[in-house]
Amino acid sequence: MAAIVELEAALLKAAPDALNRDQPWFKTWSQAGKQHSPRKVTPSDAFSTRLSENFTLGEFALGQPARRFVAQHQVNTAIELAAFMEKVRTAFGDKRVTITSGYRPPAINRQVGGASASEHLYSAPNVGAVDFYIDGADINKVQAWCDREWPYSLGYGAHKGFVHIGMRQGRPRVRWDY
Repeated sequence: MAAIVELEAALLKAAPDALNRDQPWFKTWSQAGKQHSPRKVTPSDAFSTRLSENFTLGEFALGQPARRFVAQHQVNTAIELAAFMEKVRTAFGDKRVTITSGYRPPAINRQVGGASASEHLYSAPNVGAVDFYIDGADINKVQAWCDREWPYSLGYGAHKGFVHIGMRQGRPRVRWDY
C-alpha cells in the first residue's frame, strides 16, 4: 500500500495534471492495495447497508420490510447482482440505476402474479433476480448491453420499461420475452 501512495505522490508532484481524478480508472487505481475485507452483509443489517458502491440492501427490498431477505444466500446473490449492475451503471455514464423489483417473498410474489419458480424468490444459493432501468438511458440500449455482457438469465422487458437480470440453478444462459 505504501508503494501506491508514494507513486501517486511522485506523479502528482512531477505532473499535477497527469492523474485526472475524474477518470473511472483513477478511483480503482488509487484504491489498489487500500481495500480492506468488508464486513459480511447479513439479512438483518440496516436497509442503508451497501452491497456495492451504489446499491443498498434496502433497494433489493424496495424499502419494504416485508421484502427483507431472510437467508444469507439471498444477500450473497444480491451482492453478485449488484456488482454487475455497477458495471452497467459505469457503461451508461454513471447514471442512477433504479431497481423496480428485487426480492419477492412467496406471498408477495403471488400477489404480483409472479411465476411460481420466479428467480425473484431467491429460493436457493446463486438464484435471484433484479429488474431495473437507468435514469436517462435508452432502455433498449441497456438491454442490448446486458444481453452481451450478462452470462446468465435475462428477460427482455425493455418494451415494459425495465431489464431483468437473474441467475438460475446451474447458472444457464437463458433469454426470454415478457
